[in-house]
Amino acid sequence: MTMALQVSQAKQIGRFGPNIDWALATVLTCLILFGSVMVFSASYPWALENQVSPFYYVLLQLRWLGVGLVALVGAAIVPYRVWERWSIPLMALGLISLIALIFLGESRFGATRAFPGGRVQPSEPVKVIVLIYISTWLASKGDRIKDINYGLIPFGVLMGIVTSLIVVQPDISTTILIVVTALIIFFLAGAELKQLILGGFVATVTFWLVITRNSYASRRVSALLESIQSPLNSSEWQIREASQAIVKGGPLGVGLGNSTEKLPGNLPLSWSDNIFAVIGEEMGLLGTLAVILLFTLFVYRGLRIASESTDIFGSLLAVGITALIILQAIIHIAVAVAVAPPTGVTLPFVSFGGSSLVTSMGAAGILLNISRYRGLPPPAAPRRGEAGARPHPTAGDRIRGGLASAFGAKKSGASSGPPGQTAHAPSDFGWWNRGSHISGSRRRRTTKNQRSDRRARSG
Repeated sequence: MTMALQVSQAKQIGRFGPNIDWALATVLTCLILFGSVMVFSASYPWALENQVSPFYYVLLQLRWLGVGLVALVGAAIVPYRVWERWSIPLMALGLISLIALIFLGESRFGATRAFPGGRVQPSEPVKVIVLIYISTWLASKGDRIKDINYGLIPFGVLMGIVTSLIVVQPDISTTILIVVTALIIFFLAGAELKQLILGGFVATVTFWLVITRNSYASRRVSALLESIQSPLNSSEWQIREASQAIVKGGPLGVGLGNSTEKLPGNLPLSWSDNIFAVIGEEMGLLGTLAVILLFTLFVYRGLRIASESTDIFGSLLAVGITALIILQAIIHIAVAVAVAPPTGVTLPFVSFGGSSLVTSMGAAGILLNISRYRGLPPPAAPRRGEAGARPHPTAGDRIRGGLASAFGAKKSGASSGPPGQTAHAPSDFGWWNRGSHISGSRRRRTTKNQRSDRRARSG
């Protein structure tokens, strides 16, 4: 990329240029503001019970929001390709933190997930670090991931190393989030369907073995199975109280601040792990549907950004972040409605949280940064021979073409950019089309015609 093009691109993008997805930023703002209100409503009875200020928890939340805002703005400013260059050091740091947790972690509620103090959970940033590393790795492999020796086997080894360090905490829900999200981007990057089926089978068998051999996980699943038919009479305290909260809310809710299930002695951790149940009681069915709508809009904007990204790394990372956030929200909501065992998973951007909130906001910042380069060449590729080059276009076009088909993005034609800029437009490839877009006979005819044209011009 020439200096003139870099200057022209910088002028178009600006610090927060017109390309940034302001619709996504609006959704994030709504979720964060609504979450702050609900954290105060759900936590003040517990603060009074502990003889501290009723604003104790919400002030802590605002402090973490300040840290999260720094992470979001910083990630939205830093070109996303920087994370590609630092993927290996970040992955090493993440693995070291998980190993350190085994020896230095603090045990709470039968699990060792955080360092002393309970606010720093290394598995939270590791979720995003794994996505960055996997996206970098897949972008470098291109179509070679169709070969099981270059694709599924190293992918499985990496997943095995990371998830084994998280399972020992134990943190089954985070393990599921990482594996499912990684499988999604692995498939979208061009892996064969048979690899996905085999990988899913191995993951399912491994998950079943973990559940049956881990007493902590086994108790949680057994309690859920007993509670599915009648959650209101469940022997599992958290399932029973969450179900009662949602039933009491009805269609319109009992009113903001009027929940009884959030009172001490009823629903545990009502301001974090079970905040959706409090929303259901105080805001009713309409309130819960509003939250679900906001997350649906988040998914739409995230996948739209992925479909319009001009390089494969940006597409994969955008899909991964979007999938990670929505899967976490689904698990949290599933616990509240008694279709999943209590997991300790927070509701992204809404629940009270330390590292969870900061990580979610930082990931959203990366997504916003990817949106800034829509219709423009990606920022300088730190590990490619030519800045702004698009490595392995077939796999990248397949991702963007498939998402474009679903979300209405342009699939052909040159992008609008400064004069002299190379067009970066996704081609018409769907994720379901795992083979060549041009048939063999048509390709041969095309090549023959091109040779004839060259001979005619030379003559």
